[in-house]
Amino acid sequence: MQSSFVFAGRILLGACSVWLLLYCGGCAASSTTIIEEEVVTNPRPMYSYTKLIINNLEMKRELFSDVPAEKMSQREHRYAKLPEELSEHIERYVKSHRIYKSISHDGNPDASTLLLTGKFIRLGRFKISVVVSLIDGVSGQEVAYFRQTLWDVLDTTDSVSLLGREVADFISRIQYK
Repeated sequence: MQSSFVFAGRILLGACSVWLLLYCGGCAASSTTIIEEEVVTNPRPMYSYTKLIINNLEMKRELFSDVPAEKMSQREHRYAKLPEELSEHIERYVKSHRIYKSISHDGNPDASTLLLTGKFIRLGRFKISVVVSLIDGVSGQEVAYFRQTLWDVLDTTDSVSLLGREVADFISRIQYK
């Protein structure tokens, strides 16, 4: 009788372990996106812009490292490259939406140009937050604003592609506002 309880207990323990691994694995593989704020303040239609200049988002070094550059770990060096990587992902996803005739990382803004600027607010293993602004090329005024946080991020450097997609989706959503 006692051996059947031990056997049943082991089966129950094994089943619970498998369920826990599957449950936790599902959480780790996904990230939750929270769009905290989206604002469009432009009196002119957003679809009237035909050019986009993407600037690298500002990222303060204190967000990912407090050691001198020569002592940074491999992970910290990857964090330092995030602004350029994010710009490349944003460019790729915005191009896939085919909204703008011209997309670049530099150039002379004119009346049909939007400048994408922004900054990283938080950066870490489990959360990444950014603020993105779209600036009118002539007046220099902000015409759209986007603040977003990705949660359940195991490695921020791997989540940059998802973040780039979210920024591109924001740009696509506001075209007819």
